[in-house]
Amino acid sequence: IKRVSETMIGEGNQEHHGIMAPLIKHLLALAPPSLFIIVIILSVWSQSQSVAWYLDLDELADGEALPMVNGTLTAVKNDTDAALLLHRSDSLYKYNISTAPIVIEKYKLLLFTIEKTGSTVLKQLMRRLMGYENYYYHGKGIPHVFPKNGLKMLVDYSLPEANEMLTSDKWTRAMFVRDPKERLLSGYLMWRPKKNFSEETLRNAQKGLLNETLVNGTSTNFNRGLIKCCIDRAKGDYNYEVLCLNHMLSFEGFLGMVEDPNKIDDGNANDEGLGSHQPKNTTKWSPHNLRKSPSCPDKHWSPVTQWRMEKQFYPQLNFIGHLETAKYDIKRLLNRMHPDAWEMYGASGWGEHRNESMFESTTTVLHAKKTENYLSEHYTSDEIEKRVEEINEDDYDNTFLDLERVPVGQAQSFYRKRFLQRFGSFE
Repeated sequence: IKRVSETMIGEGNQEHHGIMAPLIKHLLALAPPSLFIIVIILSVWSQSQSVAWYLDLDELADGEALPMVNGTLTAVKNDTDAALLLHRSDSLYKYNISTAPIVIEKYKLLLFTIEKTGSTVLKQLMRRLMGYENYYYHGKGIPHVFPKNGLKMLVDYSLPEANEMLTSDKWTRAMFVRDPKERLLSGYLMWRPKKNFSEETLRNAQKGLLNETLVNGTSTNFNRGLIKCCIDRAKGDYNYEVLCLNHMLSFEGFLGMVEDPNKIDDGNANDEGLGSHQPKNTTKWSPHNLRKSPSCPDKHWSPVTQWRMEKQFYPQLNFIGHLETAKYDIKRLLNRMHPDAWEMYGASGWGEHRNESMFESTTTVLHAKKTENYLSEHYTSDEIEKRVEEINEDDYDNTFLDLERVPVGQAQSFYRKRFLQRFGSFE
């Protein structure tokens, strides 16, 4: 669909477009694929405004869904879109709870959240800014799932409007980040296997004797995130499924599954317990097959730069907060939005009894402290720390994320000290 006039769907003609969208869909359904162009003239109440669209069916891939926003057909291509930074195919302009920025029009704020980096409490804040009295509610998809959470996303706006939000100096584009070593460990602690297999099961798997899956969320209480990773790589080898998850019971085994296989030194591989067998239901696996298989990506532990958004958007960020100093950075952010915003939304109304300031003792803070307690237990050697730095190399090298290679266990003190150097005080 290509736009002919300057008027966008959703700009002043919601009623008309809401009526016409089903008609457009009906006409498209009736049209045989051999027809090249459908021209539709949308009349609006004001004679000075009109929108004309045409659809080139050859430009849509087989089975590709027509783009809809709030039940309304939207443009796929626009001759002026090429001049914009944002394009319709960009991850920021999709309905996705992980990649879509949250829009607060009142304060001209775009918030880019990241899993395992305070995303829950930050989305609760966004709901509070939107005026929801139950902003603190956490459950049944809230505050994460759109549209249940009642938050607005970038894709809820026309492409030119969304592009303006991403490029205008009048808008704040904020992201909170976290020390990569602590974030990756936090992701592992959340998603690691929760139950061991019996010694007999492991012996049978090493011999290639298992002929049915023992890996599923119901019977073994494993988290589905790592289950999927192991099942995808085992490709029907039930023995390997078991050995894979058993391997990831340890932090080092987990690292072996999230590292870039092209950067792995076979001489340092530790495949103890994996075995080398000739299963009856698949091909033979090499001793280092797990570590040399494609890495297991997941938004809870993968480097932010690899999944959060396309690289051309990182320079547009003009506010970076750190989870390590979130208590102070959130005040900076709110004060930047409005002189009274901190007192209205951040200074109180948080904590178990809603009588604390934001990030004073929230679940996010408690989770972060819990991860800190596990650091020495899992980062037991310089080699492990080096491996994690290599995994997160893209984030360290992404200067727009403002991250440093901080020794394990020192992130809190490092970023607090740097905050004081930059801003003079915690007030």
